[in-house]
Amino acid sequence: MKATLRGKRYDSDKMETIGERDHYSHSNNYAGTTSLKRASDGTYWTHTDSNGQSCHVTDGLWPCEDVLEELEQINMTDEQEKRVVELRLLAIVP
Repeated sequence: MKATLRGKRYDSDKMETIGERDHYSHSNNYAGTTSLKRASDGTYWTHTDSNGQSCHVTDGLWPCEDVLEELEQINMTDEQEKRVVELRLLAIVP
């Protein structure tokens, strides 16, 4: 998905995926995925890819307004978690 912000064109396929969370309909059917993405210029984006199973989940690519809040909702692989620490978005508490 592509979006334009302040004269710059962004493509979700070329962004780094920080983590993601799945959505389910009221009848517990998979309805889509929302990803936290990072563009090459350092901006963070929220990308949602729906499959039409729920009218509450719609496709879109938007600038992420609160990265820390989004981090609380997503699932990350160990590699993605390491990257988030490198980006100084999270600190790992032993």
